[in-house]
Amino acid sequence: MRKSVMSQRDASRGDVLASVAAVIHGENHKILLVWEGDTPYHEGWVLPGGYVKPEETMEQAVSREVREETGLEVTVTGLIGVYDDFITENKDWPVHHVIIGYTAEIIGGGLTVTRESMEYAWMDAEEALGSARIPDVFKRTIGDFKKRRGSRLVSRLRWPRYGR
Repeated sequence: MRKSVMSQRDASRGDVLASVAAVIHGENHKILLVWEGDTPYHEGWVLPGGYVKPEETMEQAVSREVREETGLEVTVTGLIGVYDDFITENKDWPVHHVIIGYTAEIIGGGLTVTRESMEYAWMDAEEALGSARIPDVFKRTIGDFKKRRGSRLVSRLRWPRYGR
């Protein structure tokens, strides 16, 4: 039997899920997007990323998820921000999806199609922000990346590498 880590008083109906998303920019300042083949953003262009496993750090989750979804090996280069998304498909069981956005640099591998990522596209930030096929939570992440890239804040953000 699983023991709860929170008191009954603090428990609520629903789930809170933690995910990571990576802004990977390539030539001509284009950003890599994947056509999501899985829930919760099925049939939309999203930033590569996914759910954090209980035994891994956020940085490890970025590396694993990007590798699983794209075949690329990346290293995290900065923090963009933390974003809330509320998934309301099941009104009886709400989901608060917390997505932590990072910048990442390609260090190896090669793009490959997977079950989770059925297609790839390189888009400039303006094109992505204007697309009706990109969920708002990823547009907010891309918008913040674009703002910070102009001020060079993203490239200067560093933190200790845990678990390595």
